[in-house]
Amino acid sequence: MAMTTKLYALCAHVRLPLALYLLGILPAMAAQIEAPLQERPALHSELAARSLMLDVTRAGSDLLAVGERGFILRSQDNGHSWQQVPSPVSVTLTRVTFPTPSQGWAVGHAGVILHSDDGGRSWIRQLEGTQAAQLAVEAADAAYTRQPDADSQRHLDDAHQLVEDGPDKPFLAVHFLDAQRGLVVGAYGLAFATTDGGQHWRSISQQLDNPSALHLYDIVDLDGTLFIGGEQGLLLRSTDQGEHFSALDTPASGTLFGLLAGPGKNLLAFGLRGKIMRSENLGDSWQTVINDQPITLTAGARASDGTLLLVDETGRLLISRDQGRHFKATASQAGALTSLSEAAEGRFMLSGLRGLTAFSLPDGQRSSAREQ
Repeated sequence: MAMTTKLYALCAHVRLPLALYLLGILPAMAAQIEAPLQERPALHSELAARSLMLDVTRAGSDLLAVGERGFILRSQDNGHSWQQVPSPVSVTLTRVTFPTPSQGWAVGHAGVILHSDDGGRSWIRQLEGTQAAQLAVEAADAAYTRQPDADSQRHLDDAHQLVEDGPDKPFLAVHFLDAQRGLVVGAYGLAFATTDGGQHWRSISQQLDNPSALHLYDIVDLDGTLFIGGEQGLLLRSTDQGEHFSALDTPASGTLFGLLAGPGKNLLAFGLRGKIMRSENLGDSWQTVINDQPITLTAGARASDGTLLLVDETGRLLISRDQGRHFKATASQAGALTSLSEAAEGRFMLSGLRGLTAFSLPDGQRSSAREQ
């Protein structure tokens, strides 16, 4: 419990990258292994399924999960059992997504982006921090050449600092609109995009209204409008497929760790100290949703029947059956949670400090389409 409290205290003060970084590299430092973690395949471990897992998602009928030390797990039986998949890196992996049953991407520390074209059975590295820093310099230099103003100079200085720092910055979110067009974002305002399935990546940090280079934690697509949530209540919106992102005015002052897209123009944002906000007009205006426990919300999911679910750092589950207008807390799950994803047969998979667990909503707590 002390370890859990300490880790999420770091999260609550927007030091998640540092906390996860420490969890991922301390074993390697102790062993004094020479190869950089982003170039060394993950070790096979019987304890992988019980280690810190940070994200879990669907890949067709299978489930994929990623976590510390480059661990990648795959389940072909709806989460009843898990098998470790070979991973080309040993850095902590933070997020994973499959826009199609076969095409998937995972991101993590040291600027790592991984790709699978076979449903998560095998993975290759598409990008790492040293390459990402060089791409950032090239993009910033081109922008400065076109328009040598104070903003472009700041982006150029930040890009050169990335090169000097080395490959130590983590990506914290990934989203693909389809199998070709994708975005990844992370610490210190890192943002990259691809239009060819990750064969080429380009820095788009200068296209984000984020002058303080705040950490970016989540991406969501709401009917063609893209949103990015981040540190200090930062919420960015793009109405041109990610070419430009503008900052929105919101009631949030603390970090937004997650975003959920609802039907129509409904958007939910949540994060530090249990803050929940709801918009019915693509972020033009916001209402604060009551949450009687000021406990940081770490992840959320929208079930196939419309039920909205949020989890907090104590493992508590919050459920909404009215598109996020009201939430009801249920009994806590096991340990601190980092993500959740709907599986099959009414089951949901949870990732967290203790690995992967499953739960099912009682029939009375699930929605019907008519109730929405």
